[in-house]
Amino acid sequence: MLTLALSASLVHATEIGTERKIGVGLESGNGALGATGKYFLSPSIGVSAGLGNFGKLQQLRVDFEMDIFTLRDEPFGRFDLFWLAGIDTGLYLLPGVTSGRFGVGAGLGLDLKLHDTPCEAFIHIGMGVFPVEYCTSSNSSFCLLAPRGGLGGRYYF
Repeated sequence: MLTLALSASLVHATEIGTERKIGVGLESGNGALGATGKYFLSPSIGVSAGLGNFGKLQQLRVDFEMDIFTLRDEPFGRFDLFWLAGIDTGLYLLPGVTSGRFGVGAGLGLDLKLHDTPCEAFIHIGMGVFPVEYCTSSNSSFCLLAPRGGLGGRYYF
C-alpha cells in the first residue's frame, strides 16, 4: 500500500529530488540569515545543511529530512509535509572567550516544490536540546531546550 501511495505521488513529481539532486539557497533561522544546501539521496529523502552567523554564534546545522506525504498537488507546485532530525554545532566568539555549542534536534516542516522551476520554498519548526553547553555546567542540572526552525528557499542543479 505504501509503495502504491509513493508511486502515485511520483507521477506528478518535479525534477527536484530525481534529476536535480543538489540545491543551494538562503535560510533565515533562529533570527539570522545563512546559506543552506540540500542533497537528495532518493526522491523523498535528503540531507540538508545550513551555515550562518547568528550574532556572536557561528553555527552549522545538518539534518536528515524525509517527506511524510503530499498535502496538495497544485498546477504550480507540490506541498509536502516532512520531518527532520539532526545536529546543531557552533562556536561562540566573545571578546577574550571562545566556547563551543553542540546539540541535537528534530521537527516538522512544509515545503513547496515548484513544477516548472527547479526551486523550493520551505519552513520548519522544532525543538533542540543542547547538553554540552548546559548539562556539563556545575550550576545547572538540566539541559537547555530551545526552539529551532527556519524559513528559506533553494535552487536545484
